[in-house]
This record gives sequence, structure tokens and C-alpha cells, in this order.
Amino acid sequence: MKFALTRLGYALVIIVLVSMVTFYSMHASPGSVVSSVFNLATTPHSVIVAYERHHGLLAPLPVQYWHFITALVTGHFGTSLISNLPVMTIVANSAGYTAELAGSAFVLIFGLGIPIGALAAIKRDSFFDRGVRSLASVILAIPNFVLGIMLILLLGIHLHWLPVAGAASFSSLILPAVVLAAEEWSLTVRVTRTSFLEQLGADFTRTLRARGVSELRIQWRHVLRNSMGPIISLGILEVRNLLGYTLIVEVIFRWPGLGTQLVQSVLQRDYDVTEVLALLLAAAVVLASAFGDVALSLVDPRVRVGGKLG
Repeated sequence: MKFALTRLGYALVIIVLVSMVTFYSMHASPGSVVSSVFNLATTPHSVIVAYERHHGLLAPLPVQYWHFITALVTGHFGTSLISNLPVMTIVANSAGYTAELAGSAFVLIFGLGIPIGALAAIKRDSFFDRGVRSLASVILAIPNFVLGIMLILLLGIHLHWLPVAGAASFSSLILPAVVLAAEEWSLTVRVTRTSFLEQLGADFTRTLRARGVSELRIQWRHVLRNSMGPIISLGILEVRNLLGYTLIVEVIFRWPGLGTQLVQSVLQRDYDVTEVLALLLAAAVVLASAFGDVALSLVDPRVRVGGKLG
């Protein structure tokens, strides 16, 4: 319990720091939201000043940040300066798409990566094992945005098998989910295979065989369980990467999720939307990392005793 509370405390500190960096970065960067709302060449200066005063944009940045963070703590997430919609309405409209995409990629990464990596270890040096290792190496050599463009050209434009943009149907999810999962799937397969091989050669497996325990029970219960430490450690990193890659993949495939909305709000200097979305994504990454560390401590007590990842 103490370990879990410590990790969550660190996560909270990081989230607060992210909120500060995001807020000051947005307001200190060149450009302003007024250029997205008004035609600066024809709009009277008094109208622009009145707009900025109405939205509190003329106050000093520390004061603006204090108003933002106190409103956030009390459950008021602000209003879009562009669409005038509540920020949480925008988040609610986009979050489902991001969850659908990330969830599908998660299933591909771990639902297929772990059993395929384990089978490759069991069938070591077989045709299946060599094929899996070769495929994983090829995928790792291709950046995900390049893979996305290749699949769009091949499966979307030339063969017309799958849609390449939007979220009109289930088939629209296939390409972005595959692209998002590809690199992390390859890493999962390789780490699972390596960890599984190490445990297959461990002393406890020979002891279990000597006791007459069936090979399937040894492999899929004892060996797999003892192989999960490195896989969970990798999974912590993969969740972070997954959320970061989601933004890129959503933009490539015009998937209407939080990543696409974040990019649009940054370009338009829609401050409240940008700050809340960035904070939510950062919180998701940090909390996923914290919960991953806690899960790893349950599998490997050495993590819990040491108070940190080994």
C-alpha cells in the first residue's frame, strides 16, 4: 500500500508540473487566439481588446494560471474560445474515438503479442519462430508514420480494400489500429519470447517436469507467470508510447479523437481546450506508468521491497 501511494504521489506532482509547462508554453508561444477568431486587418482594435478582457487574456500569466487551476480543481474546465462549447463537451465527443483506437491497438499488442511470442519460444528455431522474428524485425525497422503511409497507398488507394480516413465504420478502424500497434507488438513478441526462453531453462521447470507435471501446464501456467515481469515492465513503456503515437496516427488517418482535437486547438491557440487535453493525456500516461509499477510490484516483490523498479 505504501509503495502504491508513493507512486501515485509522484504521479500527482508530475501532472501539476505538466499543467504549468503546458500553460506557459501555450501563452508564451507566438500567435494568439484572436487571429483565429477575428480578421485582424478589418476588426477594430477596441473589439479585440474587449474580447481579450472578457476572456481574461489581459491578466498577468500567473493570475491566468491561478484562475485556470482553481477552476479545474472545482470541476470547471472552461469553454472553447473558438467554438464556445464547454471543453468537457469537446472531450466527451472525442474521447470515445481515442479509447476505441487505443483499446483496439492494446488488444493487438498484448492479445496477439504475448501468445505469439510464447509459441515462438516453445517452437524455438522452427519455421514459425524464424518467421515471427523476421516479421518483428522488419516492422521495428519501419517508423509507424511511414508504415501508415505505405498501408494507405497499398490497401486504401491502390487496392481499395479499406478506408483511409475518418471513422465512418468498423473498417475505418483497422488501418489506424494496425499502424498504432505494429511497433509495440513487435517489441512485445521479442520480449515475451526472450523471457519465456529464460524461464523454460530455469531450475523450477526441470523440477516440475521431474514431478510429472504436464508440459502444457508448465508452459502456460508456471513459465508464463514467471515471464510476466519483463513484459509488464515493457508494457509500462508501451502505454506511454501508445498514447504519444495515437496523436500521430489520428492525424495521419484523420481519426476524430483527442489527438486530432489537441493538434487543432494548438494551431488555433484555443487555450482552455489545449491545456485540458494536454493535461488529460499527460495524466493518462503518468497514471498508467504508476499503475504499471504497482502491477509489477505484485508480480515481482523485489520491486515493492526496493521501492523502485529494478
